[in-house]
Amino acid sequence: MVEGTISEWKVPEGALIQKGQVIMEYENEKNTIEYESVHGGYLHILEPAGETVEVGRPIAWVAETKEEYEALLGTAVPEAAPAPAAAVSAASAPAAAESAPASPAPASRGQRRVRATGLARKMAREAGVDLAEVPPGSGPDGRRIAAKDVTAYLASRKPAPAAAPAPAAEADEVTAIPWTGVRKTIARNMMTSLQQSAQCTAMCEVDVTDLLALRQRYVEGEEYLGCRVTVNDLLCMAVCKVLKKHPTVNATFDGQTLYSHSHVHLSLAVATESGLMVPVIKNADTLTLTELSAAARDLGRRAREKRLQNGEQGCGTCTVSNVGMFPIDLSTPILNPPEVGIFGFGRTTRRPGYLPDGTLAPRDMMWVYLTFDHRVVDGLEAGKVFQDLQYLLEHPQLITA
Repeated sequence: MVEGTISEWKVPEGALIQKGQVIMEYENEKNTIEYESVHGGYLHILEPAGETVEVGRPIAWVAETKEEYEALLGTAVPEAAPAPAAAVSAASAPAAAESAPASPAPASRGQRRVRATGLARKMAREAGVDLAEVPPGSGPDGRRIAAKDVTAYLASRKPAPAAAPAPAAEADEVTAIPWTGVRKTIARNMMTSLQQSAQCTAMCEVDVTDLLALRQRYVEGEEYLGCRVTVNDLLCMAVCKVLKKHPTVNATFDGQTLYSHSHVHLSLAVATESGLMVPVIKNADTLTLTELSAAARDLGRRAREKRLQNGEQGCGTCTVSNVGMFPIDLSTPILNPPEVGIFGFGRTTRRPGYLPDGTLAPRDMMWVYLTFDHRVVDGLEAGKVFQDLQYLLEHPQLITA
């Protein structure tokens, strides 16, 4: 972890917190995590919710007494105030630096040397104010700038008259959306994937009329099975069978060595409010249809609730991405490195089609596509994969055989 985003402060500024109390939530690259304070005392927040902070930078102070807390705010600051109890951060930092007199700042244009509290410096930096221009006076000796001095100075400044807006037919409202946490990681991984592999997508249209009929029979037997089998469960089961027959696609590649796996660790693309999550069903090829269905449902639910555990999003050997719930027929999914293949499935549409005996009848058709790393998988291998997958989907009784 290099940086994290503060999602929410669970307690307000100045609150008296207890050791072990959840005081904040933050986002890393994959999940939202609760932070429990390792100290008790009065909380002074340095970084607000929504701020992205690098690892090791303090985001709050915990003062042992009310006097220490007030000293942090710049009110009733003694010259030799005791240090706060602790800093809430990923690395320890000396607390005395905030309460003891700050080291002299460089003179501004030959003017006086500036002494200020840590909070006053932070407020001035955020407001773009030169501390040399702020009259001191709140400190005990009348020479140290405190937070309320910066506040008074900002209030005393008269804003420059606003320029008259140019005539416009309609005002444009622009909202800045910081790209942090999971979405930032997804964006980086997608760009890396496209730049570091030779991706190619092939597709074919498959008659899934019998597959949907088989799924309906499973639905009718839901009480006996103990779960509701979905179309996606059958598609995942078919992919597992195909991958066992084509180990080159059930593989990972680091650019130098191809690693073929004896078992299928199936990655599932799950859309969540925070972005795309890819939990992995380990040893999916050893599971029955109902076991596979239960595992997919459990991982999908916990991915949407941000409750995936460590290790549940890694070590996949191939990915399935199903967009059949949307009006999408074709797509070109992006590989999930170091995997060399990702299967995609579009929506089902009913169209006239010819039966083997030449009879014209309504058929349920689905587009199936495969993105593969062309450095590893060539066109011949991809063609054989489609040949086997099409046969399984059009003869679905073989999927669970």
